[in-house]
Amino acid sequence: MTIGINDNIAAIYRAQQIMKSNAQSQNIKNEVVIDSANEPSKAQKISAGVGAFVGVASSLALLAKCSKGAKYSLNPLKIVKSNILNSYVAKAEYKTAQIVTMGAGSIIGGLIGGSLFDDKKNFNSKVREGIVQIANISFPIAFVEALSYCGTALSRKLMPNWSKSANILKQAATKLPSALGAAAGLITGMYIGNRCSNKFNEKVFNKKDNRPMKWKDFSAHVDDIAVAATFVAPENVVTKGISRLIPMALLVAGYETGTKKEVH
Repeated sequence: MTIGINDNIAAIYRAQQIMKSNAQSQNIKNEVVIDSANEPSKAQKISAGVGAFVGVASSLALLAKCSKGAKYSLNPLKIVKSNILNSYVAKAEYKTAQIVTMGAGSIIGGLIGGSLFDDKKNFNSKVREGIVQIANISFPIAFVEALSYCGTALSRKLMPNWSKSANILKQAATKLPSALGAAAGLITGMYIGNRCSNKFNEKVFNKKDNRPMKWKDFSAHVDDIAVAATFVAPENVVTKGISRLIPMALLVAGYETGTKKEVH
């Protein structure tokens, strides 16, 4: 009798273990399906990247054509043959208007490119991400430029001729107001831009995303750092070098827009 009972207990235990193992396997399969459904395909990633690149390139062409300074040719053959150091990309001063234009081009290009190989149900999520991205670009750069300019004006008023002084500390002191203004502008612009874009999406799309700031969002702030640096050290070689990276940094905004998917 005892042996029979023990056998039954062992059989029940084995059955429970088998059921538990099957349940775990099923959960793993379900998790994989969910994750793969929300992961953009290789075609979507490539298309979003290409779209963002075309958008930035088109924006640069538009800015070059509308430039009030030197006249730049848009003829591909002339561009290839000409010295790259004389091109718009090498010489342009990227301020708020130029950066917002390139950012918008990247986002629109990424949106169109990413939508070509994705389900239509994800289109609105891409539009909402695009709104967040353009706010993430435009608000901080506007605040950085404005407060950096205010800092420079304050420095000239409170510390006249200090920038020409032989005293290194006095020279450094003249840069402090604009540097602090830029830092305050970056933080303020990022916060307000994120809040405004989330509120806008909630009102227009009736979708409460509460999308937080991501580490990738900081790629767009290469422009803020470069613009701030032009106020702090306008003739510095490093400053000018950083500003040349702005078009490439703005590609991330278009790529993130084009690869965004709806989260349920």
